Amino acid sequence: MPYSLTDLDGMSLEAAQALPFEERDRLLDLIIAAGRGQSTDVVSYRTGLYSDYFEEDLTRMLKVKAIKVLCRGTTSSGFDGLPVGENDQEQYRAAFRHVKTHLEAGKTSFSRVVTLIVFLTNMDNWPLLNEVYREFIPVPPCRAVIGTTGLAQKTLAIEIVECIAYRVAE
Repeated sequence: MPYSLTDLDGMSLEAAQALPFEERDRLLDLIIAAGRGQSTDVVSYRTGLYSDYFEEDLTRMLKVKAIKVLCRGTTSSGFDGLPVGENDQEQYRAAFRHVKTHLEAGKTSFSRVVTLIVFLTNMDNWPLLNEVYREFIPVPPCRAVIGTTGLAQKTLAIEIVECIAYRVAE
């Protein structure tokens, strides 16, 4: 029988941490979903692209043995230092694919991302970024997109400067 968050709240730390990995892993998804919030019920044009805040319930996180995964700043550059992609859209996809690689190495995924900060060199591409973002982000985390006049390499169009996600310890 799957446990609910109410069941988890009623458990001792020891009892919760003794649950099988698969159950703790499933509960982490519930904890993250319960922590995402909107500050108002008013629908804006941004709806679906991010949550307004995330409440990190440390007690619940501790009970399921959650681990915070912080990804490094990531651009569209390949390991050879050259930008991947012929245009901004391809660079955006490359940057998100690179973050996906980091998340998978950290044993987590975009569905467990709670914070994402992106720098763009061309804010006129806001709709284009959102199009690519929707391809990768199934559940909206807290997000900020900041326009900048340039990145480390002039040919770069994007840097994902912060990405925070969670996973469960095995």
